[in-house]
Amino acid sequence: MTPADRIAHALRYPFDPPHRAYRFRNGGLHPPEPFDPAGLHAVVASGSNGSPDRLQQKFGDAAEVPVTYGTIHDLVPVFAARVTGYGSVPATLAVVPGARAGVHVTWLTDAQLQIMHQTESLGTGYAYCALEGFEFTAAGDHPQAPLHAYISLHGALAPDGRLLPMAQVSQTQAQQHVMDSFGFAATLAEFVRLNLDDPDHRLRANDAASQLGQPIDDARLIRIA
Repeated sequence: MTPADRIAHALRYPFDPPHRAYRFRNGGLHPPEPFDPAGLHAVVASGSNGSPDRLQQKFGDAAEVPVTYGTIHDLVPVFAARVTGYGSVPATLAVVPGARAGVHVTWLTDAQLQIMHQTESLGTGYAYCALEGFEFTAAGDHPQAPLHAYISLHGALAPDGRLLPMAQVSQTQAQQHVMDSFGFAATLAEFVRLNLDDPDHRLRANDAASQLGQPIDDARLIRIA
């Protein structure tokens, strides 16, 4: 990709996930089908992992992934307090008692889960947690299985103590909050370019983002890895 393409890609996050269930197959989105959940891990996608584009990038065209959809209670996809190596401010789930949010659930094989662990910077970017006691109401077919999710170790981005829900706040707005905390006076495109190309700049941006981080801590989030 050209530099301009890389910047545009970063600002597209979360890459247009559909608000419905589907089957990832042949590198794209297909109608959902019944599936056997045996041996699969049910992982809630808070951001781009619900997008067929992102699943294609992570698993390739040959992979198949059932993706269900529904409403989860007391958890909300929000922006995390960090900037990724691909230039985006990513997502995490945050605990908001009484809230409800639409989320995808990806059903991953053992091998796919290991790839997902790597792409989620397990242990440095995210913790892999079991979700216990969070109600989930499926839209359509959804086998019963324990739910898991990646929870940001950097916390949720919360300028002025306010979370930034993915359903209400754009990637551009999230980036602007990090820019403001960093005191960056140039353009958004230049900020993203430097985060893509200059690891030291991205480290300083993440230090600034961490100052806006709100820890995500709840007894119902059981860390596994």
